[in-house]
Amino acid sequence: MSNRPGFGTAFLAITLSRASLRFGGFKRALRWSRWLARRLARTERRGTPDEVAHAVAVAAAFFPGRAICLEQSVACYVLLRRYGHAADLRVGVQPYPFRAHAWVEVDGRPVLENEDELVKFVPFPGVYA
Repeated sequence: MSNRPGFGTAFLAITLSRASLRFGGFKRALRWSRWLARRLARTERRGTPDEVAHAVAVAAAFFPGRAICLEQSVACYVLLRRYGHAADLRVGVQPYPFRAHAWVEVDGRPVLENEDELVKFVPFPGVYA
C-alpha cells in the first residue's frame, strides 16, 4: 500500500459514494461509509490527511458531471480511515440564506477546507460518522 491514494482509488471512492447516495439515500450512504471505513481501517497511518484529501479533490475535478461536497466528503472519510486517520464526516447548514455543506475533520480540524467559510455552518450533532 502506498503512502497516499492514487487517482484511480480516489476516483473509485467518489464513484461508490455517489452510487450509495443516489441509490440508497443519505441514511444508508452514511451507514455504508461507516461500515466500509471500519472494515478497511488500518492502525498504521500512511500519508497525511491533506494528501488523502488532495487526491480526492483531484479525482473530483475530473469526475463526470460534478462531484458535490457530500460525495467528496464520504469518499475522503472512507479513504482517510483506510489510511489510518481518525476522521469524522460532518454535515452542517447555514440558516440564512440556506446552504448545506459536508466536510471531513481529523482531530477536530477540517481537511482542505477554508475555516473562515466553515464558521458560517452549524454542524448537525448526531449526523457525522
